[in-house]
Amino acid sequence: MRAMVAATDELRLHLATREGRAYSAAELRSAGTELADLVRRYQSASRRFLRDWLQSPAQTSWLVDSATGRVLDLISTGRDGDQSRDDQVQVTVAEDQPLHGLRTRHERPGIGVAVVVWRRRLGPDTAADLARFTAAHARTAVVSVEPDFDRRVRSVRVLLEDPATSNSFSVGEASLPLAADFSAAVGQTIGRERRPAARAYGAHDAARRGTIDGFVALTPFTTDAAPLVLMEGAGLPPLMIARIANEVAGDADLRQRFQVWLYRFPMTAPLFFAASQFRTDLERFCSRFEGATGVALSGRVTVVAHSTGVVLAKTLVAASGTSVWDAAFTVPIERVDLRPTDRTLLELLYRWTPSTRVERIIVAGEPRNVDALTAGAGVRAIQLLKRQSPALRSAIERIYGSERQHLRSLPLGSGVSSEVDGSDPFFTEPVCQSLAGVALATDRALLTLLDTTDLRAAATFTPRGGLIPTASESSDAGNDPLGPRVLRRVVEWLRRTH
Repeated sequence: MRAMVAATDELRLHLATREGRAYSAAELRSAGTELADLVRRYQSASRRFLRDWLQSPAQTSWLVDSATGRVLDLISTGRDGDQSRDDQVQVTVAEDQPLHGLRTRHERPGIGVAVVVWRRRLGPDTAADLARFTAAHARTAVVSVEPDFDRRVRSVRVLLEDPATSNSFSVGEASLPLAADFSAAVGQTIGRERRPAARAYGAHDAARRGTIDGFVALTPFTTDAAPLVLMEGAGLPPLMIARIANEVAGDADLRQRFQVWLYRFPMTAPLFFAASQFRTDLERFCSRFEGATGVALSGRVTVVAHSTGVVLAKTLVAASGTSVWDAAFTVPIERVDLRPTDRTLLELLYRWTPSTRVERIIVAGEPRNVDALTAGAGVRAIQLLKRQSPALRSAIERIYGSERQHLRSLPLGSGVSSEVDGSDPFFTEPVCQSLAGVALATDRALLTLLDTTDLRAAATFTPRGGLIPTASESSDAGNDPLGPRVLRRVVEWLRRTH
């Protein structure tokens, strides 16, 4: 504590004769200068002090005897903002935080010690409080010592500054650049948000526990930035997701424009079901976002997708018409005798209009093997059915049972029969056989409708402008979904405004 007080006094004394001066990071590091030496000592003392403080971070203020360095008493601190600590908040020094595969550390030199602040989640947030249910925060811990004024007893405080909103910190009348490390917060969020492999939606969907409508924040919540949605699972690879979030967090302009959210979709479900669930989840999430911010999201959401995620994402900007329905049924939906609730379910799955929420979709790589996307669709549909609630299963049985005469028959060899396990009576039940056939047909119809073959890596698709490919892009750019070239071009598209 004595070293901390002495280092602060020496730095303040040096800056006292330079009132109103604003220093640059280069001046703080200029070798051989008195200022650089004083800043180095202050930073060293701050790191030692903070590591001691992190043993018991509930207290952020002390009374100290500057002559002996002995703590005399504790100062009661307010319980507001980042200055307050509680048992559910954890603080980590940024340089101690693993980056979990991130190649670039976005940091800014200056005064203070970069830290990561994380509010632990005890379980699913049933209230869906977006402001609280968020990612780790980048903060800068600045140890502030009360000026001497010929007093031996001094107050020492730990101040947690937000480097995203402040670039400088005042010491006396001088202004010094504020240190920052934005990548450490992304690294901690990515590390904590690791989940088991996604399963079909239902009671056993472990990957979606603790999410908000399937969404998880990768950068801190703010009322000003629009959502940037990254598709996970069989879409965008996890490492690419982390690197995109890192680039947004580390860039002042992108950080101000976007808040990054990861969306978890069911990889084992048929594509048409997963696409329907994504559209529903996005609409519900946007409604929550508008309620929390008071800002409309019409035409503001950006989606970055890869491979299978492209199929799901493009349903946000393309109308279904009757193509997907006609692939499974022989008569229009208006001629099928259904309960109102069942008709609503079918409309949701098979017919849709473009979302009003989306500004653009950025394609990080096209689906390479279209046949592979529909392989096993029948079995996935049956497994999906078995995992659902009794109410939904009953609705599906009514739709695919009483209206079976309206289903298109699939030729033998289509893949349905060979995929079904005959040893399980449930798999051989006619309703499930019909469901499997419909899944296979509609998955293929969805791929045909969306015409994924026109997509190229790092292209962008807007509701009004259609597909805008990168001028010099080659068709094989998607072969390296983790490569710096694709990442660079995705970031380039994010920088462009529409």
